[in-house]
Amino acid sequence: MHGLASLPERQEAYAQLEVALSRARASGQRLVVALIQIDRFYGVNEAKGLEACNQVLESIGGRLSQGADTAFVTLISGDTFLMAREIGYLQAECANAVEEMKYAAHYPVSYEGAELNLTASIGTCLFPQNGRTSERLLGHAETALFKSREQGGNRITFYSEEETAQMNRWLEVGALLRPALYLRQFHLSYQPIFRTEGGRLRGFEALLRWNQPELGAIWPAEFIPIAEQNGLIVPIGEWALREACKMLAGMQEYGLKELVIAVNVSHVQLLDNSFCSMVAHVLEEAGIEPSCLELEVKEDVILHFTDKTLAVLSQLRALGVRITLDNFGEGYASLANLKQLPVNSVKISKSFIRQIDVQSVERHIVEAMIGLLHKLEIEVIAGGVEYEEQYKLLKEWSCDFVQGFLLGSPMQPDLLDMSIIRKSPQTA
Repeated sequence: MHGLASLPERQEAYAQLEVALSRARASGQRLVVALIQIDRFYGVNEAKGLEACNQVLESIGGRLSQGADTAFVTLISGDTFLMAREIGYLQAECANAVEEMKYAAHYPVSYEGAELNLTASIGTCLFPQNGRTSERLLGHAETALFKSREQGGNRITFYSEEETAQMNRWLEVGALLRPALYLRQFHLSYQPIFRTEGGRLRGFEALLRWNQPELGAIWPAEFIPIAEQNGLIVPIGEWALREACKMLAGMQEYGLKELVIAVNVSHVQLLDNSFCSMVAHVLEEAGIEPSCLELEVKEDVILHFTDKTLAVLSQLRALGVRITLDNFGEGYASLANLKQLPVNSVKISKSFIRQIDVQSVERHIVEAMIGLLHKLEIEVIAGGVEYEEQYKLLKEWSCDFVQGFLLGSPMQPDLLDMSIIRKSPQTA
């Protein structure tokens, strides 16, 4: 490893990898090829300046170069190293080599008497298993590095064919998502929500659906994260809110003034400056009371919780809109977090509900959750209710509202059976 000024450019880095591959082919040797990206490296420049950045890169590059098995190391961009290292045929040898790379990147760098503690994201692939050309191996290493970054950084990810397929699918769905709203490919289905006490209809949850002409039905769990990443969730979310409020307004014309419509909202929408005013305008446009609208925010909003998020949720609640924390119990939120959030209700994760009709830990957890949430004056919704025994237990534990296939499947508005407004036979 030479001085920073003499580090090869990107094309020369490719050439160095090709030379290493030629040697490996001739000797029958395996290589691990890795891209090592320093996490949040821009912070070093902002805090310490360019000289500190150069020293960090020199130190890390020097450590990575150590060892007789290192084929080459080069800086391929301002914060990313490309390297190849010879390994044997044992899995442990590969794991040890990558762990040493991580150690080299993570070990503190001394600068002006202080220690700079950094982390790195590493994407790796193997020669010849994952490819035999420098172009293919670099592409695979970049795929693995992207996965490391996507999961929060500070981790090692190995390339796999499955990850490449997932990446290609992500790109394909993302490209088809852009014109989907304009082409009117989205629709809403409505799943009824019932009051546990008395078993009468409380309202509906609006569920976004996408039927793509080429790929068929694409589930929200797949396309919503893509829409969040590229910003399309803002216009798509506004369309869903308008459609749902319009549907509820149509039902209220028949005197059903007490029904509530629940609409899912992304944390990305909450960060949009016009979100609150948009919600107020849609409510006024549809002619429904704010208390008839319930916005469901995923539990992972805790990960993106900021003063702005809190202000938006508080403003919506002050407007009279109901706020529900969805998927509660999956790992991000706790009862302590609820003290910070202006929520009216909590929807317990389906992963807990599906286990309560058998003797299980989940059975005790759900019963305890309901009791504790009621003490905090928060209403409880149970989703994913599929069996009568589940419903009976939730009723016994005084859960406020329930929904699931036992009580009613999601339906398009023109197929809604108005008889569900009366007491459901399953809940008698």
